[in-house]
Amino acid sequence: MVTLSDAILAINPKAEFEYEDIDNIFWRRKTKPINKEEILKKYRELKDLELEQVALAKANELSLFGEIFKSANKNKVILYKYRQAIATSSIIVSLIFVLTNNFHKVRYTILTDPYGTEFVYDRFTGKIKKKIKY
Repeated sequence: MVTLSDAILAINPKAEFEYEDIDNIFWRRKTKPINKEEILKKYRELKDLELEQVALAKANELSLFGEIFKSANKNKVILYKYRQAIATSSIIVSLIFVLTNNFHKVRYTILTDPYGTEFVYDRFTGKIKKKIKY
């Protein structure tokens, strides 16, 4: 956090002083007094720099994806060693999601005879049932 002392020392690094507030600065050991407006101007500049540094630090923080990528990059030897198992398991997981969401489409097929009667064919059991309309 930037203080008035930082502003004064930025203007004159050899300054010796004590202060209670901007209006009550006591200069020690023959330090040349600095104008109040000059101190406030330097204080604002340092405060702006501090805010920029905080914003830059926040912008440079890694997001969740960045953390995952950093961890993966750090452990790339392990990932390379098990790449086939990782690829296979990701395919199996995606296949499970597809099958569970579309189970009725995979198991059952609608068949129609020449007279327009609809039947349901169960692929798992190999049985045909007449379709019931509600």
